[in-house]
Amino acid sequence: MPVYPGDVIVGDDEGVSVIPRHLADEVARDAAEQEKLEAFILERVENGAQLPGTYPPNAQTRADYEVWRKQKGL
Repeated sequence: MPVYPGDVIVGDDEGVSVIPRHLADEVARDAAEQEKLEAFILERVENGAQLPGTYPPNAQTRADYEVWRKQKGL
């Protein structure tokens, strides 16, 4: 993958990604939202929710997630 000046490079234990500069804000916003959703899902599973329907989230889980976000002020 080509890397250009101004591109954002992020890495963790699983690998490294190069994000084109013009997409960085969008990717960061989407990644933050995904982190919130995954925290919600993990909380549900740790509290005994069955995996099917919780992950991947079905319509009910997504609706519950929106309520959870509002309760948490997210």
